[in-house]
Amino acid sequence: MTLAQLPRPALVLGFAGLLPFVAGSLAVWFLPMGWNDYALFIQMAYAAVILSFLGAIHWGLALAGTGTEGSDRDALTWKRLGWSVVPALLGWFALVMTPVPGLILMILSFFGILQGDVLAVRRGQAPVWYIALRRPLTAAVILCLGLSLIRVLL
Repeated sequence: MTLAQLPRPALVLGFAGLLPFVAGSLAVWFLPMGWNDYALFIQMAYAAVILSFLGAIHWGLALAGTGTEGSDRDALTWKRLGWSVVPALLGWFALVMTPVPGLILMILSFFGILQGDVLAVRRGQAPVWYIALRRPLTAAVILCLGLSLIRVLL
């Protein structure tokens, strides 16, 4: 599936959601000392919010399979709902860490959650188009966080 075949609102809003990541990386690299630390915190806080959002998508997909006659009552399992809260916990934990381990945890979290999303699509728990959107968005997020990590390490 190509990006052109994705639902237009998801495509536009998804890519617009990259702007704070890109702006954060630019600010981390080009703002003066002190200000770039604040920019890093803002970028990491946004990343934590997005991690929480990605988990909430799975909570919502599970709920969408319930509440109607003939719906899948097995959608609300401990495993499925438990997985949906993991990204928020990872984002929160990364946010309270110092920058280097926090950024590493966020990068690994975005990568790991993408793998969970691929599995959800294979199981029929998420729409097929979702992965076509998530892959480039995740790559861009990891790139931005990675650039910030490099700057912090210098």
